[in-house]
Amino acid sequence: MPLIPSWVESANDATAAFPLNNLPLGVFANGDDDPRCGVAIGDLVLDLRAAEEAGLVELPGGPLMDVPFWNEVMEAGPEVWAGLRGQVRALLAEGAARQEEVRPLLHPLAGVNLYLPFLVSEYTDFYAGRNHALNVGTMFRGAENALP
Repeated sequence: MPLIPSWVESANDATAAFPLNNLPLGVFANGDDDPRCGVAIGDLVLDLRAAEEAGLVELPGGPLMDVPFWNEVMEAGPEVWAGLRGQVRALLAEGAARQEEVRPLLHPLAGVNLYLPFLVSEYTDFYAGRNHALNVGTMFRGAENALP
């Protein structure tokens, strides 16, 4: 797939992990700032909380970027996800009109701390399954004592 050109130079490298075609969602903190939602582009991360506060991105039912995890955005559904991705792509595309407003909201990925993107409130461990219990038991207790 050909790269979608961006005004963010590092996103235009053929070896870039995060070109405009691939905008991964994450949570980061810059220095002593609180963790916040962002999206990687090239070797930078765009602060989406600041972008929403500045009116650069708007989400139905918003603000949704004022929390340090993606749960609320994901709960809003695929139309909201696609809308957000489209807005971000438009802000970062080559020739975008609001580059000077966006530029201060970009931070070097190498200089930020990354966090889990979701608040996990429920978890199921499949150790309850016999095959999984047998495999784990074999690793720790040997085949002859795999199951208690």
